[in-house]
Amino acid sequence: MCAAPAYLGHLPIVSSEALLDFPSADALLSAIRGQHVGVHRLCQLARELGRVCEAQLSTPDSLTLRRERSMLIDDIDVWVAQRLPTPHPNSSLHNEAMGAVIARLAAAQVRAYRLLMTVKPADDDRVHAEWTHLAVLVDGYTDLTTEVLARSRRLPPSGVAQ
Repeated sequence: MCAAPAYLGHLPIVSSEALLDFPSADALLSAIRGQHVGVHRLCQLARELGRVCEAQLSTPDSLTLRRERSMLIDDIDVWVAQRLPTPHPNSSLHNEAMGAVIARLAAAQVRAYRLLMTVKPADDDRVHAEWTHLAVLVDGYTDLTTEVLARSRRLPPSGVAQ
């Protein structure tokens, strides 16, 4: 949940085994929408990604927004990397860093919500398709965070696979 312990800045690595916790997918989606953002650093960064994604709907070619999105993804990757538990020697490598995963969640959440608010859901298959896509991404995020915390999955180095 996003009201978990305060992570308001980059902490030095002490014992990363105890420092990482991930917000639930529901908490992350709530933060992306700007509801119940809380003090968890990933929720705060997800909210900013949500804000950028909302702005990109009306100005998709904005270099400023692209740069801001990239910086937020990097901030997420650095925050997570500083707290990752040591993966098991036989853990498999995920194809995306956490920043890219959360950025895709934010973009999908914003698109799905926008469609829901602007078209007649019963008359438009796009609404169902967007919400189904979001559900798939939520499942992927939940599986990934569970595997990372269980040390059975490792993330690529920061700045890779975005």
